[in-house]
Amino acid sequence: MKKILLLVVAVFVMMPCASLARTAISDSELSAVIAQEGVTIDFNNFSLGTISINTISWGDSNGFTGYTSAGWVGGNLALSNNAITISNTMSIDVGTNTTLTRTAVGITLPTINVAGNIDATVKLAADKTLTTGAANLGSVYISGLNVSPSGTLVIYAH
Repeated sequence: MKKILLLVVAVFVMMPCASLARTAISDSELSAVIAQEGVTIDFNNFSLGTISINTISWGDSNGFTGYTSAGWVGGNLALSNNAITISNTMSIDVGTNTTLTRTAVGITLPTINVAGNIDATVKLAADKTLTTGAANLGSVYISGLNVSPSGTLVIYAH
């Protein structure tokens, strides 16, 4: 047993030192290494179904010359069925930019597609619910709306 142990030690000592060497990587190679932590959310053809808003309004609490009480304009809103779909993945990660001395949350957006029609009735009223003295101005119809945002959203404090 002693002979075997002595033989193993002798082989180890006689191995060339170069076989134990490691190759150092440069700073530029090291800076290209990216951490793999974070959160990924996978959307598999996710759609929002029917979207409608009973009341959306904009108002002014003190009016203007000759019309000094509050007034509101707005209406109801409906999008065509499944007008908004989300697919692919969204990732959320946190990092620090040492040049800007800023830590931020980075959100890489999934594919978001808004395509469809919008119907709305436009009203004027004395209150934000568009019920007090409401008068219809008409209707709005938007056809062929197609929006496909993409990119990374970066959130940081200031």
